[in-house]
Amino acid sequence: MAKILKVQLTVPPSSDLVHRFRNFGEDVYSALREECAVSIDEIDAATSTFHIREIHKRFVRTAAAMVREISQKHHMSEIVNVDEIPETTNA
Repeated sequence: MAKILKVQLTVPPSSDLVHRFRNFGEDVYSALREECAVSIDEIDAATSTFHIREIHKRFVRTAAAMVREISQKHHMSEIVNVDEIPETTNA
């Protein structure tokens, strides 16, 4: 069964922060697009949240760790949460 990760800012988005969040998201997309369903359109429209879908259950921890590592490179690790959410959630 596939898993979903929700990537979300923990602070209110400003225009500068939204730009940084989208750049971070584009790096996440590049890193995970071969393993998971990541929408560049969703990332480019994101203001505070995007999702990584269709993650194999054996890869979900690795994917989350990769997202956290990318957030550190973007100096956003303190303001980005990465959480697994139930598949039944309308995300």
